[in-house]
Amino acid sequence: MIDPTLPPALHAFLRGIEPRACVLARAQGGPALDGPELVARVRLDFAARFGRLPLAEWPLRYWGLLLAREELAQPRGATPEHPLYALGHTRRLALLLRLVVGLEPPGAARVLGLSETAYRALWNDAEDKLAPLGVGPAILMRWQEAFQAQVRAEAVAGPASGAAARPALAKRLPSMPSGLPKPSVLQLGLGAVVFGLVGLLVVTFVWPPGSADAPVAAIDPTPAALDTPTRAPEARNVDADLVVDPDFRLLTAPADEPWRDDLGFLSWLTQREGVVLPAPTAGPVAEPLAFGDMSAEAQGLLAPVRGAWSALDAETRRGLIDQAAIWSAADLAGRQSLRTAYIDWLAQPALERSALRAAYAAWRNLDGSEREALKRAAQGLTAQSAEEQAAVRAEYAALDAQSQQDWATGPRLGAQLPGLRPLLAFVPAGEQAALIAAIEALSDADRVALAERVAGMGTAERAALRGKVLAATPEQRSALLDAAAAR
Repeated sequence: MIDPTLPPALHAFLRGIEPRACVLARAQGGPALDGPELVARVRLDFAARFGRLPLAEWPLRYWGLLLAREELAQPRGATPEHPLYALGHTRRLALLLRLVVGLEPPGAARVLGLSETAYRALWNDAEDKLAPLGVGPAILMRWQEAFQAQVRAEAVAGPASGAAARPALAKRLPSMPSGLPKPSVLQLGLGAVVFGLVGLLVVTFVWPPGSADAPVAAIDPTPAALDTPTRAPEARNVDADLVVDPDFRLLTAPADEPWRDDLGFLSWLTQREGVVLPAPTAGPVAEPLAFGDMSAEAQGLLAPVRGAWSALDAETRRGLIDQAAIWSAADLAGRQSLRTAYIDWLAQPALERSALRAAYAAWRNLDGSEREALKRAAQGLTAQSAEEQAAVRAEYAALDAQSQQDWATGPRLGAQLPGLRPLLAFVPAGEQAALIAAIEALSDADRVALAERVAGMGTAERAALRGKVLAATPEQRSALLDAAAAR
């Protein structure tokens, strides 16, 4: 049982989240995993940290602690003949965060440290790999209902009450419903072809694709090769995969770029040193070429995305053209170095890659003047003695967790977020991320005006503004905040 002496808010939080954690752990790590024991260890870890965390961050931090456990990296013991285990670690987890935990794509993406686009690509890829096994949307819905029944059973028995006390329902994976007609061989074949073609268009440019020469199979070994640290990728057309891989720019980024350090710390350091950032400027944007207008070499390198080229947004197409140009300019030694780095990258644990992707994405989201300021701050820091560096880092570490999270958004927004905190208070992590994205799209002057406006609002008025903004489409949210600031 959960220790009743814990603070009431923490006790209520754990009582609500632990049944889902227990079911998720068993489904992800295999039926042989002792879910209640794992959840009990995570509880101790979380209880030691919760006092330093704002309430809105509790769910995100809890799931982060759970998913970082080694026990979930690979199923323990023999796994049942169930379609879930035809998926690799990360794709199975992407499904379970929705089916068991009930997270929407923005929240699930943040838990995994991915962009929402990358998370949706993971989900789509998992669906594509399950389709030839007869698992479609209707089956996934039934799985979700079965998982929710398990969660309710865990809540009744108590997530840490021991195996003997748990109902048998909570130990079973949702089965394939026997009431539905079994798909014929022809249906399975047609389904595999259709889902394979659609999935190829999406996955090849938003998530590391499988080999272009690999046949479609009922259980694709590629996800396991990508997600299990001890298994190196085999039989892959590395060059074709590498050039169109979304992680290409991360792999070619200079080793001394500041994003590899703590972006929040460096953002705070620029403010501490009194750096004044110039207003961001937008440079000229060149319209990317049509696929047929590129050189023959570029067309060959980008052949995996030829069919989807017209559907890609301009930024993605420009990025792919740049990646092809970087590869073309590299000599033989440079290309071999990139191949080696790519194979090593794919062999890293999925959660480590997710953390690095998130750090690099945060760096790329900064404007040019912010990146230059962070580079200068990092260079100035390395010129100091070890004792001076340690003292500065200790000063930053003494900041409360909320302040450090504000600075992680970059030097420009980090300096202005404190005044906007009342607008973000008591908002779930996924919705808070959406609000911050809308705030980030405002100009500096508009953010200052909005902070002044929020400071004069009452609780009900702030809640009404939050609800109105979150109910709008992402494209409309910044305009609503801008209008609120102008009143």
